[in-house]
Amino acid sequence: MGARTARSERCVRRVVVSDTGPLLHLTEAASIHLLEPIGEVHIPRMVDQEMRHHEASWSSTKPHWIKLTPLVEPHATEAQAWHQAGLLDAGEAEAIALARQLRADWLLTDDAAARLLAGSLGLEAHGSLGVVLWAAAIRHLTRVEAEAALDDLANSSLWISACVLAEAKAALDQLFS
Repeated sequence: MGARTARSERCVRRVVVSDTGPLLHLTEAASIHLLEPIGEVHIPRMVDQEMRHHEASWSSTKPHWIKLTPLVEPHATEAQAWHQAGLLDAGEAEAIALARQLRADWLLTDDAAARLLAGSLGLEAHGSLGVVLWAAAIRHLTRVEAEAALDDLANSSLWISACVLAEAKAALDQLFS
């Protein structure tokens, strides 16, 4: 990626919706701050509840720039239907429905089923690794910081295969060549 592309990428402010996975994994990896420069970050009620369950301090440490955004109809019913059908857990279902409601630029999820459904609905989905690679691409992170962030994610509750981690580090080699 050239310097011109990286500079123009920094100026783009996106509407982003996250499910619990990326918030949890980036928090565990001390990299939650990487979400702020992306743009407006929204979460539905169930994701906030799940984060409070997984991270006892979430209520007091949740970044101020993460917006708790309620679902409205018909999106609330849509989320409930996906969850009741067993397609997704409640947080993922609400996140996808909220992404549709807000016409989000990105959905953040580390769940394969959520990615598949999001893709079938025309949503652009990225995961925790993608957030780190994006931050490196726009030079929000140095090469060393990005590799450390990837290692920290590998040591979080996010399961990353050795092959996927190697591919992410190879992508850093290309970004910084």
